[in-house]
Amino acid sequence: MVTGAMLVVAATALLRSLALAQGSTALGLALLVIGLGAAISLLVTLKTLSLPWLRVIEMAVFGMAGAYLVAQSYRSLLSLLASGDPGLMLSGWNWTLMLFLLLTVAYGITIPNTWQRAVLVVLPLSLAPLVTGWVLWTRHPELGDLVRQIDNTGRWINGTVVLGAGAVLAVFAAYVVDRYFRTAFEARLSTMYDLEEKIGHGGMGEVWRARHQTLARPAAVKLIREEMIASSDKASAGRMLQRFKREAKATAALRSPHTVEIYDFGVAKDGTFFYAMEYLDGLDLESMVERFGPLPAERVVYLLRQACDSLADAHQSLLTHRDVKPANIYACQLGVSYDYVKLLDFGLVSSTSPEDVSLQLTADGTTSGTPAYMAPEMAVGKDEVDGRADLYALGCVGYWLLTAKQVFEGETPVAVLVEHVKTTPVPPSQRTEVEVPEDLERVILKCLEKDPDDRYQSAEELSAALAACELPGCWDSARAKEWWDLHLPRAA
Repeated sequence: MVTGAMLVVAATALLRSLALAQGSTALGLALLVIGLGAAISLLVTLKTLSLPWLRVIEMAVFGMAGAYLVAQSYRSLLSLLASGDPGLMLSGWNWTLMLFLLLTVAYGITIPNTWQRAVLVVLPLSLAPLVTGWVLWTRHPELGDLVRQIDNTGRWINGTVVLGAGAVLAVFAAYVVDRYFRTAFEARLSTMYDLEEKIGHGGMGEVWRARHQTLARPAAVKLIREEMIASSDKASAGRMLQRFKREAKATAALRSPHTVEIYDFGVAKDGTFFYAMEYLDGLDLESMVERFGPLPAERVVYLLRQACDSLADAHQSLLTHRDVKPANIYACQLGVSYDYVKLLDFGLVSSTSPEDVSLQLTADGTTSGTPAYMAPEMAVGKDEVDGRADLYALGCVGYWLLTAKQVFEGETPVAVLVEHVKTTPVPPSQRTEVEVPEDLERVILKCLEKDPDDRYQSAEELSAALAACELPGCWDSARAKEWWDLHLPRAA
């Protein structure tokens, strides 16, 4: 580790200086050596350190070094002031600036950081000698007379300009080192996946298109970096990791071909949590409607029945998805099949099993999910929510596919939730120019009943009701292929 080597060298140099120092100088050097020794011990003893611990060591080392330089610089400049020699005073000032320049550049080349955080450290280090000089000036007015004895005032300013340039260089160096380590990680995640391109990000982390190094199989890798966890409060970080692990575990336990498949789960050496899943070559239903408009009734039925298959599998495992929405349902090109549905993002999954009470992933007094697709019982915060809430959300999805409009719209999320609880939805046929068969409309509206007992009681029952609808046409994989070839042809 570069930082560890730098600490060893610094401690050795300080020990030699300590042997020659006297009085308060010796005491300051001794304290600094002790601090560096503690930092080295941590780096040697602990094979892996969390990001917060590394930040503590970083601030302790450079904070102590900066404080020591401030104290020694003040004493040195004060003694030079007493000599009354302007030349010696100028040399001492430039030497002080040079020491802080070296410390600042050392930080930049040894500590990987974002440029924003590097500025927070480099700026105080760069201002420290200037503040020291200002304090000396205000406490000893005779310093002004000494400065004016040097004809060329630029000689006093040159060193400050060099220090400023060094500060900019240090920030840039920290950023470059940080990008280097990030690139190295992204290029070889857990020695199994090459990360090729970031394809999404959100509150829980990032999603990358990746490729397995041995199998050359494409994959989507979802990850949470340790700095994201460290930047959250303890309770939020705990819920984030719990949700992330639950999503991977719950999805991997399901066997429906219409649930996204999980390949792997683990923690990289740098503390990043990740899981790899199948890469979906397609389009989520939210984006599809936004780009191409409402879908014909027969295609809506074709897509919803596949989603029912995934939900039926989850509900039989006593799992409730709790976040069914168009953005979490993908229509894919899978082998020779087209419009093949995959349900994903089980991050809010909950168990209806009385034996599993560990799935409470939200804070007390909060509601999780997406307001536009949230069942009334979820909107009012009821504890007992089962798979019928997913069927309500799937009815909202069907409504969106037919109309390109959400069931309820409001100026705020709370206003939308209130509508779900108290307002009867307008039939989809009255909000779209697409032909909506009467029996399909009845199916959608039954899904949207306020009382769960008035809805379909299982995903299988809903699928059967959709299959019984009289449709104006037939939609199958062959017709889907024609649509994909026309609108979203595969790259040659």
